[in-house]
Amino acid sequence: MNRISQRQLDRLTPQVQPLLAQGAERARALGVVSLMLVCGLAEGADRHVARLALDEGYGLHAVLPFDRDLYARDFPSAASRREFDALLRRAERVTELPGRHGFNSQAYHRAGQALLDRSDLLLALWDGRPAQGPGGTAEVVDAACLRRMPVVHVSTALHAAPVLIWQRQGQPVRGLSAYEGAPARRCRPAQLAAVVSHVVRAG
Repeated sequence: MNRISQRQLDRLTPQVQPLLAQGAERARALGVVSLMLVCGLAEGADRHVARLALDEGYGLHAVLPFDRDLYARDFPSAASRREFDALLRRAERVTELPGRHGFNSQAYHRAGQALLDRSDLLLALWDGRPAQGPGGTAEVVDAACLRRMPVVHVSTALHAAPVLIWQRQGQPVRGLSAYEGAPARRCRPAQLAAVVSHVVRAG
């Protein structure tokens, strides 16, 4: 589960919403008709970003680590389950992976890989700390860097501008984790536009 508080998410909205809007604007200028946010609909950041993306006209593709009914049992309250169900009804696509309870770490690991398989760019709301086990945000960021997928990192721990982490083809991976050695710089609108252009043309 994502442990980001709603107060933190509200603070991050002024950073996240323009990224979604600018990315969509650039993609549509290049002729992209349909944009899709792929996420796991976990509590916290996943759902918050899903709502923002839907407001910007993105479609929603939910990638779930378990069957939806089994996954819903992980949520601690009836309100959380209702929120999950409401977003799931708005999803254009739902992928339910065959995870099993009792093997949650493996299930979340597979869900992270499946999410990347269906993505061209990763938006990570993350505190920047190393992975504490399989299936967490740090592991997904690291896997994206190993795939040389662009990552836009919005820090949940610091009052800092979004950062673009992009391990371009031909650049060696250094450090204990791929993201530690990947080139990173502030993600200004021009950098985001360049990344979206690259993704659209490569696809």
